Amino acid sequence: MEEDNLEKATTINMDMISTIPDSLLCYILSFLPTRDSVATSILSRRWRHLWKELQVLDLDDGPFCTPERSAEEMDECFIAFINAALSRFPHIKKFRLSCEVLCEDDFRSYINDVTGPYLQELFVSQMYSLENYGVPCGIFTCPSLVSLCLKGYIFIEDEDLQSVHLPSLKNLELDVKYVNADKILGCCPVLETLKLTLDRVEFPTIRMPISTLKRLTFQDDYHGEVVEHLEIETPSLEYLHVSLWGRYLRFSVTDFSNMVEAHLDIWSHQEDEHIGWIPELLKAVCKTKLLRYDFQPYSLFVICLYPLSIVVPSCQNELHGHGPPLNQKSMLQPTSVPNCVTSHLNTFEFGGYEDSLEEHAFVAYILQNGLVLVRMMIHTYTSYGEKIKDHIFKELSIVPRGSNKCQLTVD
Repeated sequence: MEEDNLEKATTINMDMISTIPDSLLCYILSFLPTRDSVATSILSRRWRHLWKELQVLDLDDGPFCTPERSAEEMDECFIAFINAALSRFPHIKKFRLSCEVLCEDDFRSYINDVTGPYLQELFVSQMYSLENYGVPCGIFTCPSLVSLCLKGYIFIEDEDLQSVHLPSLKNLELDVKYVNADKILGCCPVLETLKLTLDRVEFPTIRMPISTLKRLTFQDDYHGEVVEHLEIETPSLEYLHVSLWGRYLRFSVTDFSNMVEAHLDIWSHQEDEHIGWIPELLKAVCKTKLLRYDFQPYSLFVICLYPLSIVVPSCQNELHGHGPPLNQKSMLQPTSVPNCVTSHLNTFEFGGYEDSLEEHAFVAYILQNGLVLVRMMIHTYTSYGEKIKDHIFKELSIVPRGSNKCQLTVD
């Protein structure tokens, strides 16, 4: 009886798959690496040629890198597979290429082959760390391109960006060794999502004046000279995530009236770094519904509340009550409480809490003035034991609370 039921269930499942139209099966196969989608040809007569209907190429040299193959053999096998795949897909809409073994000439040639009037999505990851590769300039004048992602050891020359025209581009991700992003961003009139990671900067100003942008992720990974001006003029922005070093002399930013979520990671490890623009940035995101703010200095601890700010020196990770006395002259007390704290703040989370005098004062300020605060979560420094956590909880528990509904947790 059990065998009969199993056979019936198997038959039903096979019948269900057979009822799925080819167009839907092709859509499902489009999310697989090309090597896997081609392998489905052995399933049945129906599947034998189904993969040939795809307009998606997803090529990764990882499966070709095996212990028994030399680097030259890996390269030859991968190139043979790419050539066979390209001959089967004349009108490619989506092209993904992830590689470590291709030489630069082959790398550029394959990208150039798929760049044309049909291409809508292009993802390129080049992780051969011994050399920076270039990309064909044709990808920056592709009229149908909707999504472009370039990652890895790629160096985009300024002369390749002389005639950028990307009228359909909505999603752009650049995480490369060098690119002058200004030359691209100004030629993307409908851009909605931007992920920009800068590893090397050789230009004095970084501009992002994009009125259509909804999501922005900007990460500063370089450790070079200061940048004279960073400009983020994106009035329609809804989601912002920035990771910045104190390298900017000036920082111009619009007011984000539509902001839903903001993540600000600010890094400053030297006293001479430039962080005076932080209050302006926090003022711009004051209307956001969710704000995560991570400032990690060795010399300064800065907390900003629109429209006011508190700037105090770090206490070198001493426990509250055991460190040096707080220098009251260095602490600017707010003359009034911001409306965002009294009337809107309902959840407050503090990560890496070390119970310095400044941290305790700030948390106490939020507890006392957060009139609609519902929950406060304090995550202590990772090495702290239960005894220290209990001490922190008791100290914060005796602080008067503006909201009788506020629940305090310390872990």
